[in-house]
Amino acid sequence: LSHLLLVLLWLFIITLLRWSWHLNLTWLWLGGLIGTFLLDIDHLIYFLVVNPHELTSQRVKRLLDQKRFKEALFLMAETRLERPKLALHNALFQIILITLAFFVLTSTNNLFGAGLVMGLALHLLKDEFQDLINDEEYLSTWLFWQFKFEVSLEGQKIYLVVMTLIFIILNLFLI
Repeated sequence: LSHLLLVLLWLFIITLLRWSWHLNLTWLWLGGLIGTFLLDIDHLIYFLVVNPHELTSQRVKRLLDQKRFKEALFLMAETRLERPKLALHNALFQIILITLAFFVLTSTNNLFGAGLVMGLALHLLKDEFQDLINDEEYLSTWLFWQFKFEVSLEGQKIYLVVMTLIFIILNLFLI
């Protein structure tokens, strides 16, 4: 729910700053909404492909088989701290995503693609700030797990500030 509210707020602000409503902005909204939830596929990949024998994975699979999707989503949300090493939830993916977002925003007029990559980026930023506020140690565990060196709390904060500034700059291409 918090991801949905944040992306709706972001889309509303971008729409207001454009000073005009055109039907093609629907594509931006659709891309942003899909993008913010697309990142959650990472958890499903973990459950169904990477680690299907884990107890939580079996519970989620059973709920999905029974078409109890809402309960499966709640279980995935409740147990997210059990999965710190996801393919799409880390700094390396975020850097690649920001590069891709820059390309999409500067090279095409595709509002769906722009909304999609920006929705993904916003989702990651929201998760990073949430963990920085709630559990600084866990942020380092999932964000920088691919790196051989440890990133200090100060380094994590600098990284988040830089990523936030880049996100804001990329938004200027949408206005």
